[in-house]
Amino acid sequence: MSSFMTGVLATTIASPCTAPFMGPALGFAISQPTYVALLVFAFLGLGMALPFILLAWIPGLTKRLPRPGAWMDSFKQFLAFPLYITAVWLLWVAGRQTSMDVAAAVVTGLVLLVMGLWLWKLSARPAGKLIAVAVLGAALTAPLLSLSEEAEEEAFQAYSPERLSALRASGQPVFINLTADWCITCLVNERVALGSDKVAQLMDDQGIAYLKGDWTNNDPQITALLNKYQRSGVPLYLVYPRGSGPAQILPQILSESMIIEALTKASE
Repeated sequence: MSSFMTGVLATTIASPCTAPFMGPALGFAISQPTYVALLVFAFLGLGMALPFILLAWIPGLTKRLPRPGAWMDSFKQFLAFPLYITAVWLLWVAGRQTSMDVAAAVVTGLVLLVMGLWLWKLSARPAGKLIAVAVLGAALTAPLLSLSEEAEEEAFQAYSPERLSALRASGQPVFINLTADWCITCLVNERVALGSDKVAQLMDDQGIAYLKGDWTNNDPQITALLNKYQRSGVPLYLVYPRGSGPAQILPQILSESMIIEALTKASE
């Protein structure tokens, strides 16, 4: 049971990190009949478990594994730092979704949480335990102390069905970027491909409208567009050509040359 629950925990934590590769498979699975969806999930589970299955079937492979020793404990402690960085990223997402006041309140809650655990371990008397519980309670309520939101100016035109229809009616080519602050793939694509000066210049020269749909807080209009193209999440990149042709769906991992080629074709 301990090993099984450890596997459940590892899969739960690791699955979001597989989004660039597993995302398309999940998006395909939920749009298929039940037996096909179950088959896709079964093979995803088989792929995650395959290293352990091979070690069980072929015990000789264990000889190729690194020898256990004190280095494993040091390595385990080192892996805490990527988790700290993940916490920073999640805090940034919380700040983007709400405000810096909320982000500061979350940090305060984390500090109080650590302090409460420290007091619980330090105190042996009931009074000390009670103080520790009070601090832990304050840690849970601290993020609720500040819920103000800050309006942020959009760098691009915000996506809406009405705006898309108007642009398409005028015959203008349109590029749609459906993204979210918590989507690492989206952020990398925006920095590596969509943020390119060549891409921006091409959009200006060809009069290509750039619509950006922010799904950070789960916008129903963006959800409807995702469902239209049988997607369960972001990123989704659509290029509508000049005129009335259907949209071209771009891959989830973009390159500058891929964007330029698609936009050039759409503006012809």
